[in-house]
Amino acid sequence: MIIMSTKLADRPLDGLRVVEISQLIAAPLCGLALCDLGADVVKVEGPHGDYTRTWALDGSESAIFRMLNRGKRAVLADHRTPEGALFVRQLIERADIVVENLGDSMVSMFGIDYQDVAPANPGLIWCSITGMGRGAHVRAIDMTLQASMGMTALTGEADGPPLRGAMPFVDLMTGMYAAQAVLVACMADAGRFIDCAMVDAAAMLTAAPAALSMSGYSRPRRMGSETDLFVPSRVFETSDGEYIHVVAISEHHWRAICQAVGRDSWIDDERFATNAARLRHRSAIHDELAGRLRSQPAAHWTTAITAGGGFCERVREIEEAWSDPIVSARGLLLPDGGQATPRVTLVGRAQAVTAAPLLGEHTAEVKRELQ
Repeated sequence: MIIMSTKLADRPLDGLRVVEISQLIAAPLCGLALCDLGADVVKVEGPHGDYTRTWALDGSESAIFRMLNRGKRAVLADHRTPEGALFVRQLIERADIVVENLGDSMVSMFGIDYQDVAPANPGLIWCSITGMGRGAHVRAIDMTLQASMGMTALTGEADGPPLRGAMPFVDLMTGMYAAQAVLVACMADAGRFIDCAMVDAAAMLTAAPAALSMSGYSRPRRMGSETDLFVPSRVFETSDGEYIHVVAISEHHWRAICQAVGRDSWIDDERFATNAARLRHRSAIHDELAGRLRSQPAAHWTTAITAGGGFCERVREIEEAWSDPIVSARGLLLPDGGQATPRVTLVGRAQAVTAAPLLGEHTAEVKRELQ
């Protein structure tokens, strides 16, 4: 996350209205980024609201919804009624930016699409976020795209089943791509239609292993915490039952590891002297390194290896990770009803620090503005 200077971070989209007709993660993240940059984001929901509102075990409004929708205004519009469809049309006709993830269903649900309003509003920027792109008519979400684009196949242990990635990588990357595309359009000061497909983001996330495969370097497969680019790179257990990830991406880092574990002889060992040699002797080096690392606690190795210029970090559970002082120092936590919530934003400090809206909370207010 880049913390920009006060001048650069000063609400450059102030005065612009964004109509966000979306739910779940990717499109709301795009809307949140625009909100943090100063835009007035009006979130349109149906009678049942965004799916993520209900992602809580106790029936309360979910932390995911609050995290992705702070600072926005919420209006209610039932597409099944003439009044709801007219309300959305009026919002779009006066909008500067539209962000939606209904795709081709915009016409069937609200009777309107980009080409219907562009002639009268030539400066309108319309970002349509779908799974496979407009016109594809293929249903897809983060998890199915992880499966179809190779991410699931690459996740897990070599002798185990393929696994879903622990985070919604495709959703998050798509939201970032979409916000970037909208901002470029704003810089060009010209209206346009942006076809933002989640499959494009999934392709970027798997581009590195695809490049290795297409070039003939390797056939990427599940390797747990290892990689087919360099050795060592793996999670190891330490004497206190903790786990550390040790990585050497260059000979300098490898020397630091050898010296830290008291095995200087490995530096000149022909089996381990170069990364190419280490790749050929992956099992041998990992077995020997695992034995050494089990002799001391995690804290010892993270200090010793990093002090010598190597890479080593203890594997932390999510609660501990987010209690790290650097997280607060970087402004990555925001107050949320008496508790902290992760700050999800793409540039600078979060500007939209007001609470996420209730379902339809601002409907009457926004309708008055349209009169």
